[in-house]
Order: sequence, then C-alpha cells, then structure tokens
Amino acid sequence: MEDQSIDRLAAADGVRLLGHLSRVVHVLQNRTRPVFLAASGLEGPEFELLLRLWQQPGHTAQAAPLGEAIGLTSSGTTRLVARALAKGLISREPDPCDGRAFLLRHTPLGEEKLRAALVAHTAQLRELLDETLPPAPLRRLIEDLARFDSALR
Repeated sequence: MEDQSIDRLAAADGVRLLGHLSRVVHVLQNRTRPVFLAASGLEGPEFELLLRLWQQPGHTAQAAPLGEAIGLTSSGTTRLVARALAKGLISREPDPCDGRAFLLRHTPLGEEKLRAALVAHTAQLRELLDETLPPAPLRRLIEDLARFDSALR
C-alpha cells in the first residue's frame, strides 16, 4: 500500500505546484494592484474584466464567460458588470447571435483606463521578472502554464 502519510501527501507534485502558483499569484497581485490603481483608477476586478474583454475576438464578449474566467460567481459577475457600466468603462448591446444575451464592449474611457493600467502594470512586471527569471526560463514557464491551462479547459 502506498504511503498515505501527511508528509508524503503534502510533498506531492500537484500539492507543491498549486501552493507555489497560489503564493506567486497572491504576491504579484498584492504588489501590482496598487500600481495600476494609481495609474488608472481601476480596481483589480475592473482591470481583469477590461483586460479579458480586450483579449476576446472583436473585443466583445458576453459577461458570463468573462466572469467565469476571472473566477466570479454569477452574482459577482453581475455586480462587476454593473459597476463597470456605471463608471462608463464598458457598454452593453444585444448579442445578434443570442437574443437573450448582451455583448460587452469597451468604451473609449474603458480603453483609455486599460491602456494606462497596462503601461504601469507591464513596466512593473518587467522589473519584477527581470529581478527573478531570465528570459528563456520565463518563456518556458509561460508556455508550460499555457499548455496546462489549455488542458484543464
């Protein structure tokens, strides 16, 4: 029978991977959110919404898949979209392919704020990454995580 001790289970590759990923995401978010907030006025979830919307074909998408990608519940997505609409960051239009749904799109203000946030965000991340990972291992890590992300979908 395989060793089921807590020490052995806690040392399993999957447990260690998730632990490292969780810690890295937490630290990076805590360091970067104040910087892009100061540069753009965007809170973390607003930034995530605008960035993920920008990454969609035609820069439009329904709210539900965006919220799911960010890790929000249905009600959390509804609240985030309502805040972004109220702040003038996005607009909403009927989805021509689904009469019950709406497509979200950036407003000029949303694009302006996203650009400002990304300028600050990418500069800070470049600095943090240059201090910790050489370019080749960084590219391999990104490729490996992208494959893992794709496989999990």
